[in-house]
Amino acid sequence: MARILLLHSALGLRPAVGDFAERLRELGHHVEAPDFYEGHVFDDEAAGIAHRDAHPEYFDHVRAIAAELPADTAFAGFSLGSWFAQRLAAKRPEARAAILLHSAGAPKGHWSGVPVQLHRHAVDPWIDPSDVAGLGEAVGASGAVFEDHITPGQGHLFTDLDGPDGDVQATARTIERIDSFLR
Repeated sequence: MARILLLHSALGLRPAVGDFAERLRELGHHVEAPDFYEGHVFDDEAAGIAHRDAHPEYFDHVRAIAAELPADTAFAGFSLGSWFAQRLAAKRPEARAAILLHSAGAPKGHWSGVPVQLHRHAVDPWIDPSDVAGLGEAVGASGAVFEDHITPGQGHLFTDLDGPDGDVQATARTIERIDSFLR
């Protein structure tokens, strides 16, 4: 099974992140889900983003956590955490995978050769389709697999079952797809 570093969104380490991690553990994966917001949790995206912006050191904390993990760790994250996961995987070609939940950015430069799996709504105000296309092209050009799983509808954090966009069925499918991708 895979070792996974699972990084929370700008809303903080909400119960849905812990539940998601536990479901992956039940499938045999070893999951680390650190609280890099140091206990701060938000219900409002704007407040969470303002908190993130006030603490640029958070990415340094995430980088330090990642440095302590085995080289073949899979990096996964929700929205902001996905942004962190993508950046970590871009610099670590031996990583098992990058699992991007609710966020994707066009890479800066060449992709590292790490396989990428993206999970998103068909319409997500935080995702630019041209960034998804750019990431897919870069990952493919590196020789790695790129999977883009699109959940019908619109919204953002469908895997946060306590949030307004939470979707039980889409979350279950996402976990199944992640498990299959990492096997």
